[in-house]
Amino acid sequence: MTRSRKRRIAQLFDNRFCGNIRWRSAEDQAWLDIVPVGREFGSPDYYRYERLDGSAFAAFGDMAVAHEWLSQPHPALGGLSPNDCVSSDAELQKALNLLTNMINNKAV
Repeated sequence: MTRSRKRRIAQLFDNRFCGNIRWRSAEDQAWLDIVPVGREFGSPDYYRYERLDGSAFAAFGDMAVAHEWLSQPHPALGGLSPNDCVSSDAELQKALNLLTNMINNKAV
């Protein structure tokens, strides 16, 4: 097989699977286009949630108890739940400081 013929076959193959033609349904494409949110990998707040979950697990030792605590409003956070504090680094730090104090004191 000549080099130009191999190049032509490679070009046809690449255009068929990597070009403008999509070999997936509209529903499959819609699922791929969904923007991740919350604790999903790829969301803007993923790493903040990860830090918060890790600290909560360290404080409680049980993820179910930790998630329950994370969803309840707390007076030290201005009435916000710790889950609501992941939108900014400053609010996240308040929640992490609260968890650190819990770990050190073992009381809320």
